[in-house]
Amino acid sequence: MNNEIHNNIKESEKILQNINTTDTLEFSKWTKEKVNLRYNAELPIFPIYNNFIYWCNLGINIGSEQNKLRPVLILRSSKNSTICTILPLTSKRLNDNFWFHIDLEKINSTILVEQLKVISKLRLTNPYRKNGNLVTISQNDWRNINSQLETLYRLRPLKNE
Repeated sequence: MNNEIHNNIKESEKILQNINTTDTLEFSKWTKEKVNLRYNAELPIFPIYNNFIYWCNLGINIGSEQNKLRPVLILRSSKNSTICTILPLTSKRLNDNFWFHIDLEKINSTILVEQLKVISKLRLTNPYRKNGNLVTISQNDWRNINSQLETLYRLRPLKNE
């Protein structure tokens, strides 16, 4: 098994060295961090509440997926589960008028409804706080997010065969 691990790392290293950009360095750092998260991290001891915002390590992802340490909205979490469903937030309000982006009322961020994701709670680092208080969404934001979730993720009608 050690030889197989070594070969996989060497093959990855060859690919990354041939690309030679700062992105490849970030990707290699994330690979190391992901190993630590997977095998050395412990589940958060702070409570995780639905409709509240937390800091989350989304890592280095592929294409247009949201990356980095960023705030996320917890959509669904249960006390005994090791996973939760999240929506990533931007670090600044976008004001881009895309129907699936919702600019939040309480903080300077935009919810990216199209980036719905299930994550391990090991990725959650801290609650998001403003003036020492946990941050949640407004009732208006809640309605807008629910509306967009229903539009984006509702099953389409089956076609007649």
